[in-house]
Amino acid sequence: MFNSIEFKPTDTMMTPITHARLTAIDVAELPDLADLGELGTVTGATLDRAVFDYTASIRFDWRLYRQDISGSIAHVRMLAVAVPDIMPSEDAVAIEVGLRDVLSEIDDVRHRLVPIGEDIHSHVELRLRQVLEARFPGRGEDMGRRLHTARSRNDQVATDVRLWVREACVEIVHAVCDLQDALIERAALHTDAPFPGYTHVQNAQPVTWGHHLHAYVEMLRRDVVRFDAVWHASNILPLGSAALAGTSFPIRRDLVADSLGFAAISANSMDAVSDRDFAIEFASASSILIAHLSRFAEDITLWATSEFGLVRLSSRWAEGSSIMPQKRNPDAAELTRGKAGRVFGHLQHLLVMQKGLPMTYGRDLQDDKEALFDTARTVRSALRALTVATSSLEIDRERASARASAGYSTATDLADYLVRYGVPFRTAYEVVKRLVIDRLADGRSFADMTSSELREYHPAFEDDALHSTTVAESVASRDIPGGTAPRRVSAAVDHSRRQVGEARVTWASRE
Repeated sequence: MFNSIEFKPTDTMMTPITHARLTAIDVAELPDLADLGELGTVTGATLDRAVFDYTASIRFDWRLYRQDISGSIAHVRMLAVAVPDIMPSEDAVAIEVGLRDVLSEIDDVRHRLVPIGEDIHSHVELRLRQVLEARFPGRGEDMGRRLHTARSRNDQVATDVRLWVREACVEIVHAVCDLQDALIERAALHTDAPFPGYTHVQNAQPVTWGHHLHAYVEMLRRDVVRFDAVWHASNILPLGSAALAGTSFPIRRDLVADSLGFAAISANSMDAVSDRDFAIEFASASSILIAHLSRFAEDITLWATSEFGLVRLSSRWAEGSSIMPQKRNPDAAELTRGKAGRVFGHLQHLLVMQKGLPMTYGRDLQDDKEALFDTARTVRSALRALTVATSSLEIDRERASARASAGYSTATDLADYLVRYGVPFRTAYEVVKRLVIDRLADGRSFADMTSSELREYHPAFEDDALHSTTVAESVASRDIPGGTAPRRVSAAVDHSRRQVGEARVTWASRE
């Protein structure tokens, strides 16, 4: 883009800042900085050390260094085009080279960085000035001081966080797709495997294991839709809003948006610097996602108990007891249940942080980053662990089939049989309910009954009535879109496989 105007960076400079080595969430998983050294400020403030230590955010916001430097490169390129009298092209080239040098420095040390600024924005600018002064003695420092023309840390940090959230959405969706694929693979192998379906944790009606697993594929599909909305909400450029009122310089915000891949620029400078809706929406989407993961984790935990005995756990993810040699515990599933509350807490934190802020920016907003970083790494870790668990999960088909038929689970099928012969459903329901109560009293199942015994409860029962109470017939009869009939499950699984493939293509284009 800039090659076609006045500013002509070299081919090397046109190389985008890539995240091939570590992704945004990979960086978020690295530790806080341990050695803060002797920090300075770009404003020249002389704060008491206790206050400075309390307010400095470099410990954790160093993780935004790539986003911050990307934004600065786009900004300086734009200044060279929009205000060349203030930012000559040759100075912009030198500044970009210097910024890339700072990037390489941080890439090499990452969390072992000894910062010289109170936050990542200050560190980058102060270090840039040192680099430029060493390269251009007597004028490099002054050159670096012009980088902050027509911007504020307020719009700068808002841009950094939006860039980070955009990247985090892509990573999380890829991890969601991996779990969906694992579920689809298991579901496709068990489209006709009988499995007990529960309501109120009571045996309700037989389904297939493939149908049950596919339910989570659908939940995750909705999660992808939510993260798509978050990605679009994040895809608006606030840079150029400056502190709150915009800038008096004739800048070209459209050039910066194009350079950083933003779809639009913010329409109101006051809103732009104080808006964290996209961050709250990220935490909200993450909370709903981990709620789904927690439900799945609870299912696995129950299924694996000796009381249920429906699945077998793999040593790939289920660890043994330190004292009981016979145990294999679903640790990853249990931790997912526990960590769900942690993610919910971050959402609450962001909502409370935002609710009382007068317009526009307040230092309160500095506290959004740790919540975002921990939310992303917690959710991605849970997705990865449950993908391993799912891919190695084995059903006990004999036990599952037996449990699917337990507890008169096909009683509704018997009532439906009467409905097909003209009996009102509520009447049929009452007939079968009396029958079940009597069978509970004498300890007999439907399979132990005869057709003549059925007719004692209602004359509409024919000799084929008991056939409707078999698990295979019950499952096969749910032959509607979204039903548990094996052919419907197979079709739904195939459709989901295509959806996941399409989602991967869409999200790959956003990397």
